[in-house]
Amino acid sequence: MSFHRRSYIWTPGTGWVKKQVSESYSYDNLGDGWVLFMAACRWFPDFLADLCRSEEANYDLPILHRVNMRAKANFQYVDLTEGRGAGKSHSSMIEEETEQLTWPGIQTLYTGPSLKQTAAIGRETHKAIEHDYPILTRHFQTDASGKDDFAISTADYGSKFSITGRRGINLHKSVAEEIAQEDGVKFDEDDYVQVVLPAVRLPYVIKGKKSSAFIHYKQHSITSAGRRQSYAYENRCRHLTMMKQGQSAFVMDVPYDVLLLNQMRPVSWAESRKQELTPDQFARELCSLYTGTDTFPMVSDSTLTDCRSLLMMEDHSCLKDNSNEYLPKDVIYVIGYDVSYADGPINAKCALVVLKLTRQRSHIKRDKYLKQVVYVDDWRPTPDMDQARKVKAVWNRFCFDGADTYLAIDAWQFGSAVAACLMQDIGDGLPPMCSYNHEFQTSIELPGALPVLYPIKAGGLGVTDPDADMVRYAQTQFEYRNVQLLTSNWQSGLEAYKKYHRIKDDRSDSAIYNAYRKTGELVGQIQNLKVINGTEKRISQHIQRDSWSALKYALRVAQRLEWQNLVKRQTKSDYDDLLRQYANRSPVAAASVGGKGRLVAARQRGRIY
Repeated sequence: MSFHRRSYIWTPGTGWVKKQVSESYSYDNLGDGWVLFMAACRWFPDFLADLCRSEEANYDLPILHRVNMRAKANFQYVDLTEGRGAGKSHSSMIEEETEQLTWPGIQTLYTGPSLKQTAAIGRETHKAIEHDYPILTRHFQTDASGKDDFAISTADYGSKFSITGRRGINLHKSVAEEIAQEDGVKFDEDDYVQVVLPAVRLPYVIKGKKSSAFIHYKQHSITSAGRRQSYAYENRCRHLTMMKQGQSAFVMDVPYDVLLLNQMRPVSWAESRKQELTPDQFARELCSLYTGTDTFPMVSDSTLTDCRSLLMMEDHSCLKDNSNEYLPKDVIYVIGYDVSYADGPINAKCALVVLKLTRQRSHIKRDKYLKQVVYVDDWRPTPDMDQARKVKAVWNRFCFDGADTYLAIDAWQFGSAVAACLMQDIGDGLPPMCSYNHEFQTSIELPGALPVLYPIKAGGLGVTDPDADMVRYAQTQFEYRNVQLLTSNWQSGLEAYKKYHRIKDDRSDSAIYNAYRKTGELVGQIQNLKVINGTEKRISQHIQRDSWSALKYALRVAQRLEWQNLVKRQTKSDYDDLLRQYANRSPVAAASVGGKGRLVAARQRGRIY
């Protein structure tokens, strides 16, 4: 076994500095008892931690932490997916420090989404371990403790654990913290693959020979769950296959139930987190479920990222603003509404999406609208009449004289009752609605009703709005970037909205922010869907798709409007505008101006060959 001793070298401009020089050392002369003890500490690092734990320690090692530590000590590839509050960093750091002692001379790099975040985690965790395991940490000295770096090393044996961005280093092992993180600062997988992993190239050498007992070139990761279309999930699946084949790999996903059974957290903690988080966040952060799909996605993550380019939300028609840039004929609003009747364990809500349609100027896309999701909201199910009043109030906010505003609503089953309420006089001072083509519930249609209601009847064959057609159209529009969603950078969106509307106080910030938050939930619902044979399927049944359904209904109206515009353009001749000038003039008068020109005569009977 190798260790390092101190020596000094002269560095110009600095003077004498200490340098670590490798030497070889054999434990054979220590006797069989010490050899067995050292082997036990190497392969069962939790035993060594138990011996070093102080009587005044704040935490004991639960069985989950013991499994984590033993897995990291015995396998080359380890991927641990554990929810928030599982103590991933704590158990990992204890294992790293025991390994630094039992394998002298080992070089380990700890990395994460950002050096600032990772260094803070390492510094605080080491401080907690120093209180609970003073006998263990007394062998370490702190080499760096800055804002963007943290490093500790064994004073006499040359082992080093570092959190740094320095390149050109050689490592025995790498550990990635929060490798699946996408919210806030995203984990830089390109830097990890191109810089960190190639540095894991040092073999562990004893007396000039590669050790047969040491697990070489370790690549470990600890994280909460993320998207299935990410490097973390691909890495996990690859190592899971290796694990099943009996290779040196270990993969474990730990839901929050394990924390409750280990009495690491109370039940009230899990219940409060479930209320605070969205279903998608709860699945990833506490259930350790990777959401989204890696095969046949409804919309790929890269496409959704590109489509989240809309900065400012709208809670009313832009035509009502003094500084708007559109004429009434240039903008159309479509309100998509998905009716819900159940709550509680099903977690279904009434969802509303506002789609703003504007004609695109590109010659290739001149028949297509730019579809901007400017407002998203949902609420708990209420009686039919209350739902009708609420959705109609939102529809009224986006109305303007001379502009078209449509309401696409789920008209099947319970949705038909809400649609029928919209066709009645509900006492809100607004005229009742009726179907745009006067084909839906004509028996209850009232005089003076506005033909703005588009009843969606989705399903398989034999319906007016087949699911396969709506899904195909939605995928195409996302793929060609004809759909824009509110940006994930809600701070910039909030600032832009307040600047545009000249709002100088903070009283409306929560209402403005809500649209951006609900857009994030909409994106999570889309990422939870995959398409098989033209039919959408949910990956996790705990995540609803009500906001997605509302968007799909609004896109259906946009599809019909685009189809109508295309038909009008194709049936229109290029000479219509010219011939319209002579519509009320005789052919002879048109040709005799100035005595020149060709005589145009009205066609007589018979065919002209």
